[in-house]
Amino acid sequence: MQLDKRERVIIVGCGRLGARLATMLSDKGYQVVIIDNDDAAFRKLPESFGGFQVKADGIDLDTLKYVDIDEASVLVACTGNDNMNSLIAQIASRIYGVPNVYVRFEDTEKELLIKGFNIQGIYPFKLTMGFFEESLFGDDEEDEE
Repeated sequence: MQLDKRERVIIVGCGRLGARLATMLSDKGYQVVIIDNDDAAFRKLPESFGGFQVKADGIDLDTLKYVDIDEASVLVACTGNDNMNSLIAQIASRIYGVPNVYVRFEDTEKELLIKGFNIQGIYPFKLTMGFFEESLFGDDEEDEE
């Protein structure tokens, strides 16, 4: 997926992942809106952050309308709560038709909640294990040749 820099990206959750992602996309010139219900969470954003910070509940439909979710090309649900992330992602995909929806899950079994929907899962555990496997054992395909 290649984003047009005029496209709107909504990130729900300003933890480490949300803040870093929002900063990266803002630095690249994208329209970024980050939502969190804790004012202190926004301290993770640098002063150079050029996007919009919205202190609100990211699952609230009025909040999502306020940030123009119907104009968003991407939504990333990355709060600290898997169930909340799943619900936000499903609202974005199924109700508002956001074309690119990503959801962060700590519990890999939560993948069943998004199966069959236009939602991509992000699994820190799987990513970490994949990194270690590749670092320790290399590329298995090369070994087979």
